[in-house]
Amino acid sequence: MPEVVEHGFFFKTLVLLCAMCGMLLWHQNREKGSISTSPEFKKFQATYLFVYGCAVMGDWLQGPYVYALYSSYSFTKQDIGVLFIAGFGSSLVFGIGLGSMTDRYGRKLSCLAYCGIYALSCFTKHWASFPVLLLGRVLGGIAYSILFTSFDSWLISEHNRKGFPAEWLNQTFQYATICNGVVAIMAGQLGAVVRDVFDSLVAPFDAAVVFFGVAAVVIAGYWVENRGVKEVREGDGEGGGV
Repeated sequence: MPEVVEHGFFFKTLVLLCAMCGMLLWHQNREKGSISTSPEFKKFQATYLFVYGCAVMGDWLQGPYVYALYSSYSFTKQDIGVLFIAGFGSSLVFGIGLGSMTDRYGRKLSCLAYCGIYALSCFTKHWASFPVLLLGRVLGGIAYSILFTSFDSWLISEHNRKGFPAEWLNQTFQYATICNGVVAIMAGQLGAVVRDVFDSLVAPFDAAVVFFGVAAVVIAGYWVENRGVKEVREGDGEGGGV
């Protein structure tokens, strides 16, 4: 009974927050004046937001269950601490050179790599092996860095390539921020349901893989590749920043 009440409370909170976000967005658009966009842009924006929503959903689904899963595998707090540090450390180290790498090899490819790398990280959660889980944390840290760099870079570059006005880009980022917050709440609810249905702490990680897979399919089928200044300076061997 308490669990039913708890889930009901969170669902009502979700509805309330979504309503508040909608009212805030409506109020802001009313003050600034509604932005008239083209059908082509709306399709472009919707495709990006769908992919971004799936990408962050996969990330948010994992958060509440990482420590609990490690504890269920009977690791000590010291071992769990090492696993977490490995994830944060790999994100820090990899993030240093991520910009130049994505400029050189492509932002679309980088976003696809995010989906694949994070999916592999989720698969490692099925083994109660410290080395395997350590590898998973390193992969997760790498993917985390990609999430908050390559997706934005691809959006900005493609938006400019298509010649859309700058204020339309601001709108997309505004929607993406709202999307991230709403998805975070939805992920908490979905993760709890999946965990209860399958009676497994690994189930939310498997659910995350599904969202990474959907995002990868859309990226592969609908996104075009873009790179940094290497595209502008053909013949120059070095990529550049955003």
